[in-house]
Amino acid sequence: MSKLEFNIVEIPEGESRRTVELVEDDLDLSPHTFMGGAIDLKFYRTLHFIRVSFHVDSDVEMVCDRSLEPYIQPIESDYEVVFKVDVQEETEDENGAVRRFNFSSNTLSVENEVRDTIFLNIPIKKIHPKFLDEEGRPENFETKSFGDTKEDTDAEAIDPRWEKLKELKN
Repeated sequence: MSKLEFNIVEIPEGESRRTVELVEDDLDLSPHTFMGGAIDLKFYRTLHFIRVSFHVDSDVEMVCDRSLEPYIQPIESDYEVVFKVDVQEETEDENGAVRRFNFSSNTLSVENEVRDTIFLNIPIKKIHPKFLDEEGRPENFETKSFGDTKEDTDAEAIDPRWEKLKELKN
C-alpha cells in the first residue's frame, strides 16, 4: 500500500489532518528524479463524500537545459480531490478533481494527483539557479542567430518567380 493511499474507515468524520513524508522512491517522476518532500493533507469526511485538500512541498532534481548541470528545483502547489459515491463522470481541472470511491478495496488514493501536481509545476525551461537573477529572470544570456537575418537581406528584392507568375497572369 502506498503512503498516499488511505483506508476510508480510518478517516474520522468531520475534519482531520495528516502529514506524509515522501522519500526518493515513493514517486516516479521520470525523466526527472523525485528527491522527497512533504504532503500536508486535510480530510473532510461526511456520509456522502470525502474531500482531500493537500499542499505539496517537494524537491525535484532536473538537468539544466543550458548547461546540462543537475540542480534541485523546489516545487510547491495545492490541489483538492473530492471522492463521492454517486459520481457518474469523473471530472478534473487545474484546481481540483471529483473521483469515485473504490468500493472493492475500501481505500482512496491521491498518489496520481500528487504526482500530476508536481509534474504540472515543473518549469518548461529548466534553467539552473546560477543563471537566474534575484527575480527569477535569466541573466548572462546572449541571443545568437545563424545564417541571414532580416537586416542582412534586401527587403525590396523581389523573387524572380513572382515576376514570372505576374507575366502569366497578364
